[in-house]
Amino acid sequence: MLNPTGLIRGHYECRSFDQTIPILSDLLALEVVGENNSEKTLKHPNTDWRLVIHANGPDAPIKPMRNHYGVRVTNNAEVDRATEYLERKKGEFGIKIIKPRGNHNAYSVHFYEPGGNYWEIESYEHAVETGMGKTTNPHWAHPLPTEKFSGKGYVPQALTHGTLENEDLEASERFYREVLGLEVVKLWPSSCYIKHPATPWYVVCIQALKQNRQRLSRYQRFTLAVDSVDSVHDAYRSFETNRRAWKIKDLEKVEANGEDASFLFSDLNGNWWEITSEQR
Repeated sequence: MLNPTGLIRGHYECRSFDQTIPILSDLLALEVVGENNSEKTLKHPNTDWRLVIHANGPDAPIKPMRNHYGVRVTNNAEVDRATEYLERKKGEFGIKIIKPRGNHNAYSVHFYEPGGNYWEIESYEHAVETGMGKTTNPHWAHPLPTEKFSGKGYVPQALTHGTLENEDLEASERFYREVLGLEVVKLWPSSCYIKHPATPWYVVCIQALKQNRQRLSRYQRFTLAVDSVDSVHDAYRSFETNRRAWKIKDLEKVEANGEDASFLFSDLNGNWWEITSEQR
C-alpha cells in the first residue's frame, strides 16, 4: 500500500490562460503562485492545496459537470449573493450559470467557464449539525478577511474539492483505501469522499454508468506525494507488478524533475493520478 504524505494538487485543463485565469481570480479568489511555459500554478490564499492549470488550446474538451472543482463559503446566503454576482459578470466572462440547489445538506451554485470546466460555490451551513463533520467542517483555521475579496457579497473561504466519476464505486473504494492509502468517507450509497487523513480537502467520487462517461485526459488529474524519490520508484515497481490485478489502464514511466521524481497512471475507471516526491 502507498503511504502518501499528502493529496497535494489538482490539475485542470483549459483552453487559454488569458480566458480562464481572470475568471478564477475574480470569481473564486485564486492567485497565480508559479508558472512556466506550459502551466500555471494557482492557490487559494486560505488553502494549501495547489491547482495546476494546463492551457491546451481551443480543442481542449468540455468536461462533464460531475468533473468539477469547488470552493466553500460560510453560509447559504452567500451562495445566493454569489449567484447575483455571477449574473452580473456572465456577459464579461462568458460563463453559464446553473441555478442554486440543495443536495446532501449542501447548498450551492455551479457555473461553466468557457475554458471547458465547471465550478461549484457551496455552503455546508447546516451539514455539521447532521453529523457530516468529517468532510464538511470548515477547511480553514481563520476566515479570510472580507477586504481580501471585497465588493462581491461573498467570500470563497477555501478551495475544498474536486470530483471524479467511477464506473465501479465499490472496487474504486477498495483501490483508494488499500492501494493509494487514502481515507474513504462513505456518507451516501452512490458516492464517497476520498482524502488524506491529515488534510481536509477531498475528492468526491460519484457512481456513473459506463455508457454515460466521458474520459478525462492526463491533464485533469490529482497528485499524491510520497516521502522520497526512492518511494516513487518503489511505488512504480508495485504498480507495474500488480497492474493487471489492480486494473491499471495506463502506466507512464518515472520521470526526473530536478531532485524529485514522479509518474502518472490511470486507474480502473480511467481516471488519472500522479505520484511524486514533491511535497507541494
